[in-house]
Amino acid sequence: MFHTIFYEPLYNLVVIMLQVVPMHDIGLAIILVTIVVKGLLYPLNMSALKNQHVMKSLEKEMNEIKEKHKDSPQESSKKMMEIYKREKINPFASLLTIIIQMPILIGLYFVIAKGLQADPSSLYSFVKFPDTLHVEAFGILDVTKKSLIIAILTGISSYVLALRQTSAMDTKKDKGEETFQDHFMKSMKIQLLYVLPLIIAVSAYVLPAALGLYWITGNLIGILQDFHTKKKIAEMKLNTKKG
Repeated sequence: MFHTIFYEPLYNLVVIMLQVVPMHDIGLAIILVTIVVKGLLYPLNMSALKNQHVMKSLEKEMNEIKEKHKDSPQESSKKMMEIYKREKINPFASLLTIIIQMPILIGLYFVIAKGLQADPSSLYSFVKFPDTLHVEAFGILDVTKKSLIIAILTGISSYVLALRQTSAMDTKKDKGEETFQDHFMKSMKIQLLYVLPLIIAVSAYVLPAALGLYWITGNLIGILQDFHTKKKIAEMKLNTKKG
């Protein structure tokens, strides 16, 4: 099931890109594969980013509901769901994005781990494996081996992306006014901002450099998407005020 749904499409996509790029450069092929994957996931990523910003704008209303119905969790949940429905928010969009991307990353790992060799049993009938293959990305980096430089760049790009995405988690309350949710958000921000990028950087170092290159490209695309989303939300708020 995994082989058919994830491995084969990714393997064939990589091979197709290898045919397209100059010198069959695996580095360029991985960048193009990342762009295609992120493009397919773009609607889901945009939905998750918009949900984060919309939920931040509704924080005051949600806290009032929690306080009003603190003795009735069921009623509080019901009111929350009404807000989600009214604002067309999917609270699980971010989680769904992560869940979908994990098997893609695992599938790409197996593609690279096998050394990108010709695998006739996994090739689609319309796809041909290149006669020659350069595993040195851009002629300088063997992506089938680990790379400290790629690992560092992966960690830095992951941090920058997390920095932008967690900016909405800031709370401007005094310590005495902070609720359990505020403490939880602060803890979550620390984990996303410092712990997760470190874990990703270490993972990028122990795994083939190709995965780090995939992460770096994906992070850069994520940063651009975050810029785009925030710009759109700002325009929506401005139009709402004018209306």
